[in-house]
Amino acid sequence: MDIAKLRHIFATRIRKLREGKLNQGEFADSVGISRGAMSYYEQESRTPDIGVLYSICKKYNISADYLLGLIPDQNHRVSDICLETALSPKAARMLNYIARITQSDVFDDARELTEEERANVSDSDLADMMKAMVFTSLPELLNVLLENDEGLDLLNLLSAIILGAEFVGEGEVPPHLIIKSAVKEVQVAFPIENITAALWVNIQSEADKLKEKYRGESPPAE
Repeated sequence: MDIAKLRHIFATRIRKLREGKLNQGEFADSVGISRGAMSYYEQESRTPDIGVLYSICKKYNISADYLLGLIPDQNHRVSDICLETALSPKAARMLNYIARITQSDVFDDARELTEEERANVSDSDLADMMKAMVFTSLPELLNVLLENDEGLDLLNLLSAIILGAEFVGEGEVPPHLIIKSAVKEVQVAFPIENITAALWVNIQSEADKLKEKYRGESPPAE
């Protein structure tokens, strides 16, 4: 166990927990520990004992797993998404908000929280929920993209635009596009004649195929 790393994670997450709410001394008082001890914890010079950890978790209804760096987010559901998908906590939270909006009764009309629910949602979370309402069809879209070869091809092409790609081809080697891959020693290559035109033509073509297959729409006449 790397004690220095553990202390750093604990200190960072404690500061985040009290940020904008309590100063260091006030936080120490709220969990029944000395202000001096709290200072040592945040300076990463001491390791909190199990009693301190218990007091903080109980007072602020927060997981010890989060304070010790075992999960990436305070919300276990969000952390599970991160660990299973490699999404960032922010991206996972947005998916969680969208799921709540579309699959539950959290919002009476997809806009209003009950008083009890509102009390458990921070202003920043509520603002993110409002933003997520624009993307309530995102789960359906992701299902289409991730469940089918056509969708995966389209995602590869979008990756070339968003994340960048390398143009390869000289002499007798036909020009093609190498798209970044998260897998070592693996490359995704697309033969092309004109990079920009090829990307957009392929994207439009694949999008038309998906529309036709899953929504019953016919692709536009060429």
